[in-house]
Amino acid sequence: MIRTWKAALSVATLALLSACGGGDDDPAGTSTGSTPTATSVVLSQDFNQGADGWSGEASDYTTATAPTEVAIELRSTEALGTGYKGTKAYYVGGTNRSDDLLLYVKKQFTGFVANTEYTFYVYTLNLLTDAPSGCSGVGGAPGESVYVIAAASATEPKAVNTNGDVRLNIDHGNQGTAGATSLVLGNVANGLPCDGTRKYASKLLRNTTGVKVKTDGEGKLWVLFGIDSGFEANSAVYLQNLTIQFVPVTTTT
Repeated sequence: MIRTWKAALSVATLALLSACGGGDDDPAGTSTGSTPTATSVVLSQDFNQGADGWSGEASDYTTATAPTEVAIELRSTEALGTGYKGTKAYYVGGTNRSDDLLLYVKKQFTGFVANTEYTFYVYTLNLLTDAPSGCSGVGGAPGESVYVIAAASATEPKAVNTNGDVRLNIDHGNQGTAGATSLVLGNVANGLPCDGTRKYASKLLRNTTGVKVKTDGEGKLWVLFGIDSGFEANSAVYLQNLTIQFVPVTTTT
């Protein structure tokens, strides 16, 4: 049985989850006996409704190549075009000076079964990007060389400074190569021509391969979404909404 934890789900997603048997209030599920029972957990976030506990930072640079113009915050999308009036999204942007900048948002979720292995999937990630397709740039393309990643970990993802080298403390991989905790969802190229103009367009990303993650002793997990850039200039996306799932690797019945 799939039990769902819903936060601002779209009508289409609700219909999908209903067909899967969702609707219980307990996200991870516990049996009435003494042994907790792990069930599938679906989580959704609509950033038009607010940040809801997500926060962000930058990583993967040195003191000499620290990024500039970094902003990770909830913003209005009205200036992006007539189709986005009256809405908000989570802006993630900055200028890459290290040829390997990671900008990300993260949030901790509770209510899972403790010390239990799940497979982390990304159903959908909807974002807005102004990076055209097929362009060249310094260090890489502004679209195809800026990768969108997702990760899950019992350890809180943090940018750790070791003698002037700032790196993420979990294995998130490197740009187009996934790490032990992460998934590569695609890149930020928006499908529009490289004609010298920049226009925001929507893009849907997902991953059905999944990556395994084990909860901590209190049944908690951190989730991360970010852009990992090989393009040595400014990159930015607006995260609109996302839906993810955690499926127990072994379910007790």
